[in-house]
Amino acid sequence: MQFAPQRRSNRTIINVTSLIDVMFLMLIFVMVTSTFKEQQPSIQLDLPGSTSARAADEGPSVITLTEQGALFLDRSPIAESELVAALRARLAESGDDRIVLRADTNSQHGRVVHLIDLIKDSGYARVSLSARVETAEPGSAP
Repeated sequence: MQFAPQRRSNRTIINVTSLIDVMFLMLIFVMVTSTFKEQQPSIQLDLPGSTSARAADEGPSVITLTEQGALFLDRSPIAESELVAALRARLAESGDDRIVLRADTNSQHGRVVHLIDLIKDSGYARVSLSARVETAEPGSAP
């Protein structure tokens, strides 16, 4: 009885099961950590504290004033001379008359008031000032 010669193939089999497991674990890790990440602005500010502040739903536009006097509109640097035109364009585009002003604790009060005037002149009716929430100490007056 004659048997047919067995042919050996030179193909190697790569087992990717463990690679797929690792990739799924990495995917789950990224999804979980990205959902718990809080919004951290790229512009560093020391916001003033307030015990009566509450978490607010920020409008679509945020103006930031740094201690050095630099202005940012939604994290993009902007000159004060261009601010009114940019705000009017955003208001016409979105129709939302809410805006948040984030000013550093050490920024000049007069500059903040001037910015509020510019915002009002742009057509925004509801201006919110951003503050850091502080807990009231027991026994202190509200």
